Amino acid sequence: MQNLISRHSTWKTLLGIAATVAGVQQAGAESRGSGPALEEVIVTAQKREQSLQDAPIAISVLGRQQLETQGINSLDALGGGAIPSLRVQPFANTPSTLNIAIRGNGPTDVGQITREYPVAVYLDGVYLGRAQGLGMELADLERIEVLRGPQGTLFGRNATGGAVNLVSKMPSGEFGIKQVLGAGRFDEFRNATHVNLPELAGISAKIDYLIAERDGWVKNTSPGAADYNEYDKESLRLSLRWQAGDGLTLDYVYEDSDLEATQNYLQMYDDSVIGLIGNERERANRTRFAVDLLEPTVTEQQSHTLTAQWQISEQLSFKSLSAYRELDEDVNNNYAGVFYFNGLVFEEDISQRQFSQEFQLLGNHGDLEWLTGLYYFEEDAEAAQQNIFTLDSFGCLTGTPLTPIIPTNVFTTCGPGGMVISSFPLPPTLVEAESESTAVYGQLTLNSMAFERPLALTAGLRYTVDDKAGTRQQFAFDEFTDDWDHLDYAFTLDYEWAPGLSTYLRRSSGYRAGGASLRATSFRSYDKEKAETNELGLKSELWQQRLRINAALFATDYHGLQIDFADPVNIAIIETINAERKVEVDGLELDLTVTPLQGLVLGLHYTYLDGDMPLQPNPLADGALTRFALTQTPRHAGALTLDYTFSPVPWATLSAHLDITSTDQYAYLPLGFQRFDAYTLYNARLTLGDIKLGENAGNVKISLWGKNITDEEYIVYAAPAGSPPVSITQVFGAPRTLGVDITFEL
Repeated sequence: MQNLISRHSTWKTLLGIAATVAGVQQAGAESRGSGPALEEVIVTAQKREQSLQDAPIAISVLGRQQLETQGINSLDALGGGAIPSLRVQPFANTPSTLNIAIRGNGPTDVGQITREYPVAVYLDGVYLGRAQGLGMELADLERIEVLRGPQGTLFGRNATGGAVNLVSKMPSGEFGIKQVLGAGRFDEFRNATHVNLPELAGISAKIDYLIAERDGWVKNTSPGAADYNEYDKESLRLSLRWQAGDGLTLDYVYEDSDLEATQNYLQMYDDSVIGLIGNERERANRTRFAVDLLEPTVTEQQSHTLTAQWQISEQLSFKSLSAYRELDEDVNNNYAGVFYFNGLVFEEDISQRQFSQEFQLLGNHGDLEWLTGLYYFEEDAEAAQQNIFTLDSFGCLTGTPLTPIIPTNVFTTCGPGGMVISSFPLPPTLVEAESESTAVYGQLTLNSMAFERPLALTAGLRYTVDDKAGTRQQFAFDEFTDDWDHLDYAFTLDYEWAPGLSTYLRRSSGYRAGGASLRATSFRSYDKEKAETNELGLKSELWQQRLRINAALFATDYHGLQIDFADPVNIAIIETINAERKVEVDGLELDLTVTPLQGLVLGLHYTYLDGDMPLQPNPLADGALTRFALTQTPRHAGALTLDYTFSPVPWATLSAHLDITSTDQYAYLPLGFQRFDAYTLYNARLTLGDIKLGENAGNVKISLWGKNITDEEYIVYAAPAGSPPVSITQVFGAPRTLGVDITFEL
């Protein structure tokens, strides 16, 4: 841990917190009494159920009630900063595709089928191989776990930044109905139907059906054409649980989701060089001109998951998790001339199939807890891309700039006076990619009382082998084949100083497989990425379980960090390189939850990030050392929550919720002019609940909610075009939205 201490003067902050906690803990022990208490939080971050406070790892958790009060029904709803260490940014090309970063590690171009991502997303234990479709409506979540920092040993490859674990609610075996109807601004409508069927012959069933619709908040001035930022989501989930006897439980889940959404609207932040469009510094509600060729991107997903759990004995259990997923996406993007790239329209058809199989054996014998596992994953994907041009941006063909033309794949450039310099067709790009990954892993924990207080020593290892291959047909036929292997580790020392107060030291690693950029000039592979982290953590629950303070101080070294960046001259070319010099990201994370009064819960969550990216050779500048930026790495980010529930009348309860999230400025792209922005968002919900409809007739609750209630104009994405930039574009976040939800439960 010397590296951690030497690189951080803020280590004193964590030790100061620990000292304060110890004092409060002792004071609390001297004044035991009755009063409100925080609910226990259960997580599966170490592949077995345990209390959040017993898990020696940095975890942020949003439980069922928190998800409901904050209106989080999909991963993109986390983009406001509810978990400060987690950044969720929309991908400019595809609205269903999300760019997810943890502790400052996030890619730029997540739409490629030939690459991997630094944050692993799991849905009920199944790894989701593509970023496409992550904006889908989530059926019925029990909780969202965000594991911060490298998670290579238990969650495998592609978790150098961390992992997001989505846990769904399974069948209860008892009859029950939950119906949610919601409406909001921009004709927003949401329907969520959850039906639990009574157990029959040992089989329990649950059906979840969801619809979410919203009109676009940037109106297209072209009659009959789609608007920007509109969506139409539909999801169906069928869950079956069979208690087969002799300790064997079988779970089968079928999911089918459809998502239609138009892209985000890009506005011109700076147009001082050319000036045909002009600066658009305020959030628009109408397009700058009619955009005729705009259709929603359509994403369809289906999946089958079979989980078998066998409790062999009190000390030994076995788990098998088999999953097959299909994804098909039809991308339709129109940038409305903002890049001065002849009215670029991007079309792409993506097809992806994945299969995974995992076996786990878990045991505990006396002071020993252990698990071991085998993992296999395979993926086949295809993509067909075509750039189409819809505007005569500089008047080369018509004599008038920004004149609509018949859509064509011919790209035309011109010089002074409109003289045509070049005109050539861009052929479609056809890409195929295959990936296969196998791994074996294990973890052992020794619990000891060697120092008269509980001490736990944990060691874990994982060995992974990845094989990847791909072909690209564009101007010529290119192919790549490569393989990587890696040994990840995690070592943790966890010591309990007093009941409810512990600290841990952890060193862990993560590994991200290499790949190839399908948008690069040369279709060659780049190497793997490795992360190593030292972490000092605090877990505390005190004041008779009314106060919870968790903190983590970390220092992460990235070796071969994968950097995506666009060619400033031609934004259609995107290169990926491995950083030749070590990249460092250090930080401090604090989570505080307290219930000072009955019914009142306050939460404070804060993250400090300090990233250092040395100069790196730039292949687009003949290897010259170039300043790159760490993206999605705000120095400061925080969230404050307030929840208060009381009973003003005998027949109902009243709940008030307020959350405030604040994000410091950060870079959106690793190379080129940076359009920085910092912002603060306010969200609120007021709920009248527990309204009884009669004996055995269920109850109702009515919620009024508001998101971005101060109507903050904030930026979620920005990008320059040209070197020096001829245009600097930006995407605004959603405006103020108000709505109502009505929930019936039986």
